Amino acid sequence: MKKIFDLNTITSAIYLISVLSIECFAVIYLSLGILLLPALTSAFLIGKDVIYRRFDVYDSITKRFFGQLKKQLLMLRYFPIQLIMIMQALGIYASNKIGSHFLLYLLIPSIAFMMTLVVYLITYHVFHKKMPEITEVIIAMFYKVQYMISVWVIMLLVLYFLRPAMLGIFLIAGEIMLLGTESVAFIGITSYKKAKDELGEEDTEYFSEEFLKRL
Repeated sequence: MKKIFDLNTITSAIYLISVLSIECFAVIYLSLGILLLPALTSAFLIGKDVIYRRFDVYDSITKRFFGQLKKQLLMLRYFPIQLIMIMQALGIYASNKIGSHFLLYLLIPSIAFMMTLVVYLITYHVFHKKMPEITEVIIAMFYKVQYMISVWVIMLLVLYFLRPAMLGIFLIAGEIMLLGTESVAFIGITSYKKAKDELGEEDTEYFSEEFLKRL
C-alpha cells in the first residue's frame, strides 16, 4: 500500500506541476504579461488546496484554472504594481547597456522586492482577505521578516538566472517555484492572522494546534 500511495503522490505532483505550469505561464506569455496577476492568483488558488491537503487529482485543473481566471480579472486593480516592475526592468536593461553596475545593484533588489510584494499580495488575497490594501499586505510581509526575506531571495535568484531558456523552464515546471513561494508567504501571513486573532475555520480544521502554536 505504501508503494501505491507513493506512486499516486508522485503521479499527482507531476500532473499538477506540468499542467498548471503550462496553463499559467502560457496565459502570462500570450497576454504579454497583462494577465500576470489573474493567472498567478488562479494558480495560487489551486495551490491553496495543495497546502490544505485537499487537492483532488481527479478534478479538472484546466477547468478550475480558467474558471478562476475569469473571476480573478479583478486583480487587475493592482496593475500599477506591474507598471512599476516594467519601469524597473527597463532601468535594468538601460543600466546594463551603459555599464552602470551601481544602478544594476540598486534596481535588481528593488524589482525582487516588488515581485515579493506581488507574491504576498496574491497570497493575502487567497488566504485571508479579498482585495486587500497594499499597506496592510506590507505590514503582514514585515511581521515575520524571515519569511519575507526567503521569498525575496528566491526572487533574486530568479532574476539572476533569468535567461530566454528560463522562460521555457517556467512553462514546464514553473509551478514548483510558485507553490514554494506561496507556501512560505502563507506561513508568514498565517502568523500575522494568528497575531491579530483572525485565524479562520480552514486554518484550525486543516492544521494541528502544534503547527499553529509554532507560528
